[in-house]
Amino acid sequence: MSAPSRARIWGALSVVYVVWGSTYLGIEYAIRSMPPLLGMGIRFFAAGVIMLVALAIRFGPRFLVVTRRQILAMALLGALLLGLGLGMVAMAQYNEVPTGMVALLIAALPLWIAIFKVIDGAKSSPLSWLGIIIGFIGVGILLQPELSKPNNGAHIFWMLMVMVGNFGWAIGTYIAPRLDLPKSVLTVTGYQMLLGGVSMASVGLLVGEDLGDFLDATLQSWLGWIFLVLIGSIATYTAYLWLVQNAPVGLIATYAYVNPVVAIALGTIFLDEVLSITLLFGAIVVITGVALVVWVESRLNREPSLPTA
Repeated sequence: MSAPSRARIWGALSVVYVVWGSTYLGIEYAIRSMPPLLGMGIRFFAAGVIMLVALAIRFGPRFLVVTRRQILAMALLGALLLGLGLGMVAMAQYNEVPTGMVALLIAALPLWIAIFKVIDGAKSSPLSWLGIIIGFIGVGILLQPELSKPNNGAHIFWMLMVMVGNFGWAIGTYIAPRLDLPKSVLTVTGYQMLLGGVSMASVGLLVGEDLGDFLDATLQSWLGWIFLVLIGSIATYTAYLWLVQNAPVGLIATYAYVNPVVAIALGTIFLDEVLSITLLFGAIVVITGVALVVWVESRLNREPSLPTA
């Protein structure tokens, strides 16, 4: 089989760059009239169902057969990565944390994963530690009060909750290799989205979100939600998996610091989010640290697992 052309690789990478960077904008439009946890939970449930049905049609129903232990493992990962990780993203944006700010906090994920790998005894590098330090300095800059609304402690609280969710994603990534999972990455992804969606939607119902509010959402919210299901979750993840099989690790990893740039640009253009000097400086520092860590980890052939939204 011939190697894929550079045009195909860059085409798929452009999809990952732009679409995953734009999911924060899609979330913002969806939750304007949808309950955040319920809306995003049903989003992932629907994406999981569609992916699993497509796999059953393509490879046969037996392709989806998994053990009870594997179901429990994927439910745990779905709860950590999607329920906690992306659940906090939705809640933060619902509580008016700017999309660009959320994307930058999420971009720090490789820093957490690099730390976990060192704890696990993996080979590290002084440059990797330098990147981690630089990245977290950037996060500290983003948490400065002048970037929040005046006297709005809730704003800072939800920024910190994004970091908690990011930490949960890192834990899930750290324990995933130790869990009994199906061999097919597509199968794992489908079940993980389905089960993670169930966990997120269940929490939404428990905290009082109303299914009727989801069903009565505006056309703008429904268009944002459909974009997240079909393009943000299914199509883009398929492009990402194709890249994993056909492109260099270091090239794929560049989306970790391109996505926040796309999110900031779209938030400024479509949502009138303020692009202050402090935010720009914090963004440059965070992206520099993440880029350094991703570069070092890629050279060591231990690329950190990165987020999707």
